[in-house]
Amino acid sequence: MGRLSWVVPVTSTPQHQHLNIKIATFHRADQCFTRHTVLEWRRRLTTRPVLFFSASPLRFDAASTYTLVSHAGIGVPMLFDLAGPADRNISKPAFQSLLLSCRTIYGEASALLYSANRFVVHYSHDAQQSLQPLRNLTASSLAALTRLNIVLNQTSCHHWRYADRLGSCCEETYCKAQHVGRHDLPLQSGHSAAGPLLDEWLQTAELLSLGISPRALQLSLVCDLDEQEPAGMATKITTPLSLLPELKGCHIRLCRAPNAHLGQIAQRAALQACSRPEPSLPHSSSSRHLLSLPRELRLRILEYTDLVTPWMQVAWSRVERGYLYPGATGCAWPRPPCQAALHHGCQFSRCYQQNRVKDGILVYSDAIGCFCRVYHAAFSSSCRCWAPPTPLFLVCHALSEDAKFAFFSLNRFVINDSLASSLPYCAFDLWKVVKMPTRRHYWDSPEYIHAQPPRSYPADRFAASQFLREVVPAGCLSYLRFIEIAFPPYNHACWPHDDDHPALQDWVATIDWAKDKLNTRGLTLRLTMAGSLLLSPQHPDERRNVTQAQGDQVLASYDRILKPLARLGSGEDGFARFYADFAWPWKWVRPVYDGHRELVEYEDVRMWFKSKEDVLNERAGRLILGDDRYERLRLDGPPEEMPWTLHFMQDY
Repeated sequence: MGRLSWVVPVTSTPQHQHLNIKIATFHRADQCFTRHTVLEWRRRLTTRPVLFFSASPLRFDAASTYTLVSHAGIGVPMLFDLAGPADRNISKPAFQSLLLSCRTIYGEASALLYSANRFVVHYSHDAQQSLQPLRNLTASSLAALTRLNIVLNQTSCHHWRYADRLGSCCEETYCKAQHVGRHDLPLQSGHSAAGPLLDEWLQTAELLSLGISPRALQLSLVCDLDEQEPAGMATKITTPLSLLPELKGCHIRLCRAPNAHLGQIAQRAALQACSRPEPSLPHSSSSRHLLSLPRELRLRILEYTDLVTPWMQVAWSRVERGYLYPGATGCAWPRPPCQAALHHGCQFSRCYQQNRVKDGILVYSDAIGCFCRVYHAAFSSSCRCWAPPTPLFLVCHALSEDAKFAFFSLNRFVINDSLASSLPYCAFDLWKVVKMPTRRHYWDSPEYIHAQPPRSYPADRFAASQFLREVVPAGCLSYLRFIEIAFPPYNHACWPHDDDHPALQDWVATIDWAKDKLNTRGLTLRLTMAGSLLLSPQHPDERRNVTQAQGDQVLASYDRILKPLARLGSGEDGFARFYADFAWPWKWVRPVYDGHRELVEYEDVRMWFKSKEDVLNERAGRLILGDDRYERLRLDGPPEEMPWTLHFMQDY
């Protein structure tokens, strides 16, 4: 017979006494708590605040105690601000009364609280001793800490309040509209606020060094410096980490924008804090040994470096102004899972979203925030995101040429024409045009509903012209083997409407300029005119209301962009292959879409729409390749689906 342990409310009622006896009975040696019993106990005893005491010291075994307090909500991973919630309307945790019951229960519950949850503390330039809540923790609480975020200075969202715990960082335009006054300015050593910040951070680090357990804490540190700030300030920020015992993990962000030098300082400090060796630089003799090999072997070796992405696909957009690895959102959102053949590549992009997924389940509150080296001067052991391997282009002239050949010939390049987003399915960015309200449900606001997108093409040249003339070195144009040019779903008025438009004139001039520089016989070109109802702007750009005349304008714009390409693709010296993927402008017109869906099965509707687009695609292929070459090449079957299109709902 096991010893009974009683938990009795001070204000005892017959209902409470019956429940106490039931709990005690379940704690006999031959029985155990069930989830239903504990949840029922929690529901009935938390209907109003109560205090607890024990008739004798609690003698639950470790497993039963853990089950009891975890089912009370303490063990559910959450994000807590040590200074309290920013929103005073946020209710207190349901388990707070449990922490106030007695010293014994507090000791057991607080150990689980500080070990199972993530805590964040923010330095405030407007308040003295703003890191004091962290220093106020007891020795036992510090020893139990396993995940801690310290935000000294942040110029974009990290973790501010419970509602912002998703782990991603804000877009600049969204931040300016929605988070006015929330973020800090980049820190400079000459600022009067720099001295007090460093002093309090050093004082806090000294206290942490005495309390935290070795190899138990994952520490995240954010201090966004000015991009032009000398390395000395970054060193002062990271030096206090050397006082701490060995950390289990360390994530450091020193600037919102990417900065190679600050990123190296963050990497060195994080690895030293975890007692991990820094990656060694290759010896100068390594390049000499590599150069002694035949070029074919050197290129074969370079195929296994970051010069070739896991999906063999590189994106370029005017928004990011750099080479990007296409986003892998399928693993981080409740969408259809990735294809098995592509899933391996998902881990090399959007690490701040991957951190939200654990065992296939979204765990928002457990995200560490954004410490991605692609978007910030930061280092995190969890960031495996692909970035261009710049050092391989700087070793020597011979290896630089080999690296260029491997990079441009083995990857497929996707050129995004959008000026609003790095996603080709987004044509219009409301945040850049309209001053949006600060309330959370902005999509219900008049500003959003009545926003007017531009009524002309938003640039003087296409992204493809800029990519060929300015991004790819002229000597490397002949290395290109696959190019996809993707235009977003511009509204009918936003396309260039006449041949005298500067973007079209520049497009023709670029094609004539590149004709003798591209190896067209070895080049595959894919032209995509994307269509998306979900990511297109609100009124009046939803394609549910496209008229016959407006759709004809869209098709005419397709032709104006397509026809100059015939100068490169026609004849036996034309493109190795050409594919068109044109969205039918009337695909989402409500009478057409809803009418067909009511008559036949949804899959039949999709096939009917596809037949309309197949007509557009075939016409484009014959125009570029000619009838004879098109008929020969179409026997090879449809083109391979590009990985970036599989993660977005372009057909809805």
